[in-house]
Amino acid sequence: MKTIRFTKAPIFFLLFVLSQHLMAQDEVTYSKKPYKSQTYFSFGAGVSFLQGVPDNFYQDGHGNVQIGLMKELPFNKRLSFITGLELERLTYNLDFYPVMEENTNIFIQAQEGVKYTRIFQNSLNLSTQARFYFRENSSKQTSNIFLQTGLRGGFNLSTTFAYRENNENQTINLSDLASPFNLQVELMLGFKGNYFKKLEILNASTFGFTYQFNSPLTAGNVEKIRPINLTWRFLF
Repeated sequence: MKTIRFTKAPIFFLLFVLSQHLMAQDEVTYSKKPYKSQTYFSFGAGVSFLQGVPDNFYQDGHGNVQIGLMKELPFNKRLSFITGLELERLTYNLDFYPVMEENTNIFIQAQEGVKYTRIFQNSLNLSTQARFYFRENSSKQTSNIFLQTGLRGGFNLSTTFAYRENNENQTINLSDLASPFNLQVELMLGFKGNYFKKLEILNASTFGFTYQFNSPLTAGNVEKIRPINLTWRFLF
């Protein structure tokens, strides 16, 4: 009997080691989080539209550019939380001119001789969003498509009105007529992985729109303006 117990001992030990190995594999396979986190460098650009502009002001093409960092924190293989910090520059082309008086701040039509009227607004934006993957996101390299939505809040760094008159470029500081903060909601469709063979830069990108709840300006006759930004953002 002693000989039989001795010969079975290595078998029991081998089975124990094998079971521990299989349990470890199961923990990796069924882990809720595919990875701890991932940081992206982001660059975005697109076109913008302004709703609520008074009819007497002509508007031309508007644009937006962003640069910043984003961090992805997976909750499980289908859902991640995204937070980001971006510098954004918005350009609005409007045929108007600011009138800043002691009791009244308004915009009027640009007088004759004033042309190329534009507003440049720079802001620092913080975003908190959720990302929903169409398929299981089992690793950083997994090809996938996702929807991303959430809120962006920004602090206005500067607002400048630029124009050209008498063959000279002029600028006016509009900090007193600009909203100090902005609040936006964003909805994006994104790609991750090897989907585009000829345009590989699109394989880590998001495309969608951002709607701003408040006007970028506080002057009396432009308070109803609401920006909508269409942006293609690339992640590196």
